[in-house]
Amino acid sequence: MNSLFLPSLIQKLDAPNKVSLVALFSTCGMIVAAISNMIAGAFSGKTKSKYGKRAPWIIGGSFIFMLSMIGASFASNVSFLLITWMIGQAALNFIVAPMVAWIDFAPEDGKGTTSSAYGGLGMALGNNGFNVIGALFLSQFRLGFIVFGIFTFVGVLIATLIVHEPSNLDETSTKKKEKFSLKKK
Repeated sequence: MNSLFLPSLIQKLDAPNKVSLVALFSTCGMIVAAISNMIAGAFSGKTKSKYGKRAPWIIGGSFIFMLSMIGASFASNVSFLLITWMIGQAALNFIVAPMVAWIDFAPEDGKGTTSSAYGGLGMALGNNGFNVIGALFLSQFRLGFIVFGIFTFVGVLIATLIVHEPSNLDETSTKKKEKFSLKKK
């Protein structure tokens, strides 16, 4: 969506300012992504639920991402598109940040393989393979936003079922709270 649909929609909404608007969207997106990634990691690390720490955030993030992409598909002006896109970038990081922690579920001797599969195979398919599929929607890029938003949500549901994160309701915290101080000890 970043490389295909967003520039196409910006072109349709404000062709003379397309280059500067794509730069604006990229810059704002990176800032929102960096902040939301840290927040998502912190929240998901402290969550207790019968579905585990991460799954509720991942599913919630994918649902909001889907809604924001559907909203973006109906954008009739750049301001609305920017708002929906930033919501989508934040939601996307509520999928990605907690999902990285799923690597901990791999057996100790398989963590390197799992990490390689997640980073190598997953990123290659996501970044390259879906650009090929996305190109099929270039003449109907608004539909592409909807289809890929739904695809993200369904894919996350499938991944969540496959990983089946265990409940952590009975988990006790072993961390001691440390006070932060600038004083020398």
